[in-house]
Amino acid sequence: MKTSASSSPTVIICPGNGCSPIRTSNWYSQLYDDLADKNDIRCVCDDFPDPLHARRDIWVPHMRSLAEKHAADPSNVILVGHSSGAQAALRYAELYPVHGIVLVSSTYSDLGDAHERASGYYPRNKKNNHGASSSESSGESNPYLFDDMKKNCKNWHQFHSDDDPFIPLHEAERIRDGLGLSDTYYMLKGRSHYFDYSPELLDAVFSLC
Repeated sequence: MKTSASSSPTVIICPGNGCSPIRTSNWYSQLYDDLADKNDIRCVCDDFPDPLHARRDIWVPHMRSLAEKHAADPSNVILVGHSSGAQAALRYAELYPVHGIVLVSSTYSDLGDAHERASGYYPRNKKNNHGASSSESSGESNPYLFDDMKKNCKNWHQFHSDDDPFIPLHEAERIRDGLGLSDTYYMLKGRSHYFDYSPELLDAVFSLC
């Protein structure tokens, strides 16, 4: 596929936490090469600040600064978010218009992990009057604003694997259902946490360009 870099959206690769340098982590540099070098699609694959903790109040503003710096129109961007980067992309879309988002290995909750909880992305169950935690969305603090996400971004692709060692499938399905996805939700077998490159990711980005 060959497109004009001036007319196509700018792709911003949002890594998982701990992935620094980004160019030597997982598949990020390969996706960058396939987009920027082989297809002249403008792509940003730069290190994120606060790489270990990936805190929401640092990453979301940083992503906005990248959109404003690298795209003539900051809304004409495609966010490719992996793991913590997927969580950041979800929260970004609550605030800003986006051409498209590709989520890879996203989760609904912090899975009981204190480090993940401290990042600020995840809903928290409120206590009911009897002191027990409520799992209903109405009983959440810091909820996902799915209606805002869908208003700001009309084009979503979501990837998950049946054998992700960190994120159970039902977590990804809660994100899928919140966004109302069907045909652009892909449960691919044997991909683990998507540490390795999957050509389907490139195809998803191409479909948005």
